[in-house]
Amino acid sequence: MERRTALKLIAAGVIAERLEGAHQHLVQIAQAPAAYKLQFFSAEQNLLLDRLTESIVPADDHSPGASAAQVSLFIDLMVANSRTDAQAQWLAGLRAVEDETRGRFGKPFLHCNAEQQDQILAAMSAHEGSPETELERFFARLKGMTADGYYTSTIGIHKELGYKGSAALAEFPGCTHPEHKRN
Repeated sequence: MERRTALKLIAAGVIAERLEGAHQHLVQIAQAPAAYKLQFFSAEQNLLLDRLTESIVPADDHSPGASAAQVSLFIDLMVANSRTDAQAQWLAGLRAVEDETRGRFGKPFLHCNAEQQDQILAAMSAHEGSPETELERFFARLKGMTADGYYTSTIGIHKELGYKGSAALAEFPGCTHPEHKRN
């Protein structure tokens, strides 16, 4: 066997093993989030992520928010299994949030009241379409990962979207909104 072929096979095995490990952690986050051990972020960084993601997808009378869906743990797992440059971007983004917060209010984000946190989020999302600063680029990453984590969680899929699972339907009822009915 050629060295190059052997290296490819070894790499494929490592990747498959890493993916299987990540899958097991996703199952753990869904079934027993209290047992999940942070793999990349510190406990304080995870609390910050939890608060930020909840601000993006808050709980309401329809469904629980990102915090209940354990989106911060999903992000931890995804970032832990990312390239080092992506990991560095996440750490830089969290630092940018704290730098902005300390610059404005002289304290960490988690010690700010809701109005102050809203001001930071407004600054983060100011140029969402074309981010200019590290803080704004971080918001784009955070928002995308929050949506991914939330809508792949049991809460997002079943409570928010009302997904019933794969089932054979004898008939597809179609849209029931009056403005969409055909005459």
